[in-house]
Amino acid sequence: MRPVISLKTRSLLCFLSAVLVWFCFPSFLCKSLTPPTAFFAWIALIPLFIALKGASPKAGALLGWVFGFSQFGGILYWIGLLEAARYLSWLAWAILVLYLSAYFFFWGWIYCFLAKKIDGAFWMAPVVWVALEYIRGTRPFGGFCWGELGYSQAPYPAMLTLTELTGIYGLTFTIVFINAWLAEWIHGSYLSPVNESTAFFKKPYKLIIPLLIPVFMWFWGNEVIKKMPTEKVGTAYLLQPSVDQEIKWSKENTTATYNKLEGLIKGAKYPSLIVWPETAAPSYLLWSSYDLARVTSIVRNSKCSQLVGCLDAVKGNGSETHSFNAAIQFGPDGIPNGTYHKRHLVPFGEFVPFQKYLTFLGPVVGDLGNFDFGGRYEKFSVPGFSYCPMICYEVIFPGDVYEAFKTDADVLVNISNDAWYGRTASAYQHAMMAVVRAAEEKKPLLRSANTGICLATDPFGRIIKFTNLFEETAITVDVLLCPSKSTLFSRWGNWFPRTCWIVLAGLLIISLSMAGSSVNVKGSQSNGG
Repeated sequence: MRPVISLKTRSLLCFLSAVLVWFCFPSFLCKSLTPPTAFFAWIALIPLFIALKGASPKAGALLGWVFGFSQFGGILYWIGLLEAARYLSWLAWAILVLYLSAYFFFWGWIYCFLAKKIDGAFWMAPVVWVALEYIRGTRPFGGFCWGELGYSQAPYPAMLTLTELTGIYGLTFTIVFINAWLAEWIHGSYLSPVNESTAFFKKPYKLIIPLLIPVFMWFWGNEVIKKMPTEKVGTAYLLQPSVDQEIKWSKENTTATYNKLEGLIKGAKYPSLIVWPETAAPSYLLWSSYDLARVTSIVRNSKCSQLVGCLDAVKGNGSETHSFNAAIQFGPDGIPNGTYHKRHLVPFGEFVPFQKYLTFLGPVVGDLGNFDFGGRYEKFSVPGFSYCPMICYEVIFPGDVYEAFKTDADVLVNISNDAWYGRTASAYQHAMMAVVRAAEEKKPLLRSANTGICLATDPFGRIIKFTNLFEETAITVDVLLCPSKSTLFSRWGNWFPRTCWIVLAGLLIISLSMAGSSVNVKGSQSNGG
């Protein structure tokens, strides 16, 4: 008989998987762009899949929830430390983690339901996983992509070459598939008796297949990178003024902030573009004669084009005014020649959903939490290259960057202010997600952040140079392009997770039509080995 695993043991196995997933990413124990345990992703889910083996859909839902809550609780620990909402931060952490874990509640139920209907259904695990991750990353209010497993591989550019074809979801799919296969092999070899449903995995050589996939990806990815030349088309100068969030919006500190930025810019040696962080100019810049005059003077003295993060406002009909989180390009003459308004806002951070019903949340997000949505993505040009600016949170969404590059820009420029998150792992997690966006589109990334991390990558997601957190510094980086200007992902966008949804819908229809019957997919050929 098959050994019985208690629900308590299964739950502990799920928690173990969650802990392993924590360490695939920058964490409270390892704050780094290249955590040495990132490779854990390829084995982290084995305990989870062993726990789910033979579980009913109801038990699978519970176990999925345990895994989801534990996983997101650890990865997103930094939300509980937010100073901006110090009295509600842990409540916000709990609500968000509970919401995100609901996706794994449904994942566990669906996966175990399919496994009951279709024998050998481990291969369906990544289909269900990616289908639900896609919904999580796009809905509601634009979704929330944080913690998707594929991002753990950002330290390995060779692995990121797969994202040129499928986006981040294809990498997540591969990782989940290999974990499911390895768990099935371990269970079939050591945790269950010989029978026709496990005989396939009793054969030792079956272990070689999942081990060869990441090895193949590694060598294939390195060959692709090695054979694809890059061309230097200019330089960029990325500012990291490291202005304390406590004084950033203080009127008394405005002059000191501009003095700091001007001092950093004096070190620039005529780059193609100087990039200021998000809201580095702490005002509605085009509406403040003093601030605009100061920025114009700084730009003219540098004789370089500059992208300045700031706030902006546009008058609507009548007395209505629309406020935006913005980025404005200034030409070398100090004259603004392009404005971008952030399109993907942070729920409860930059806008309050259903605000007229949730008026009590106004004080939580503060004076900066009532922005309007921008209307379109923009392409700006400087000598040597063009670029599309994206502000902070926007860069974590593959669909947003896909839409932005419909402008046919050469470079992705991301400006951010991660000072809200202090010295937690959040800034590192955020930066890693931006790196993956560059690899998906095969475009270089230029990232300027107030307190860090500033960095630049080549078109393959290889980090050229980066800064440390809370340094007052600036870095000069080369802008590198490759001759192949498009990828399958840049042409088709999120085709891969949508395909997973089609497959999942088909599987559910087939399973529901069985009316409780079980199907042996290996048929009569599987006969004990």
